[in-house]
Amino acid sequence: MVSSYLLREVAVSIMPTSLAVALAGAQDARVIAASSRASLDRALRCAAELSLAVVSDDAVLVGAFQRATGLRRGSGGPEVRVGPGTVHVALALAHPAALIPCDEKRIVNRHVRPLLRALTRAGGTRAAAHYFGRDWISVAHRPVAWVGFAHDAATRRTLFEAFVAVRTPFALTERASFLGRPQGTLEALAGTAVDEGRLVQAIADAYAGDTASIPLDWPDAPSSAGDASAEPPWAAVVDEAIGPLGAGRDAHGVFRVGGDLLVSRDALARLEALAATAPEDDLARLVDESLASPGVALDGVRSLASVRDVIVAARRS
Repeated sequence: MVSSYLLREVAVSIMPTSLAVALAGAQDARVIAASSRASLDRALRCAAELSLAVVSDDAVLVGAFQRATGLRRGSGGPEVRVGPGTVHVALALAHPAALIPCDEKRIVNRHVRPLLRALTRAGGTRAAAHYFGRDWISVAHRPVAWVGFAHDAATRRTLFEAFVAVRTPFALTERASFLGRPQGTLEALAGTAVDEGRLVQAIADAYAGDTASIPLDWPDAPSSAGDASAEPPWAAVVDEAIGPLGAGRDAHGVFRVGGDLLVSRDALARLEALAATAPEDDLARLVDESLASPGVALDGVRSLASVRDVIVAARRS
């Protein structure tokens, strides 16, 4: 393994499209959640860093903006169930185009493609993996992996994240966003055991492609427990493409907007601060200015009117 000092020295001189890869082996879900939460804030040794791990225990990892019970991760979206064998993919980027041409509107669409190639090649099912623009990957018409992102509009730091259901389904229940397709696992579809080590290496190879690749130690993560704190129910909820959106005050009395959406964290924080006291007639404009501005990433919401409506309903409750 290359020393941390040498990695820092190499990172200074490499081309922006170089990829640092950390093969972490088996890791507790709590460690993986902590690493995910730190992805937008920790120092990067390269402009693009890929971390791959195999989960060793059962847990539920809740989205960054949810009110739910479990371990808090860094990406938005709904809760994700993990178990022994689940493969975690974390691609930390200095900006959306650090590894491949991409902008804030296409983070998942562009960065899921190497994962699709790896699942087709080494997923054990002999079936092609597909992505249809939602927050999951399909193999043999079954959702078998969750995909999403974390993003900060001011710094442009980006995380593409995925959880591959090798033998544990990734959703606690069937979701409306599955469009009636029952979820599956790679081993259930393959009818045999899947070699996680071979799959992890195939994922690493797919993301590296023809770019320079250097080894990376597993990124340090904060030691905080990371359990999602107990919060009151949302004061108002509306259903959107990806799942529920909510608004209301948290346990400390701070007005929050959240749910299963994926969005730039600082854009959402700005909206929360403004929406708490703004005149109701200004809310539609504030939502548009906060979430539809250039440089802001947003997914899972068909209409920003839903965000405005849930804020209004929460403030009136």
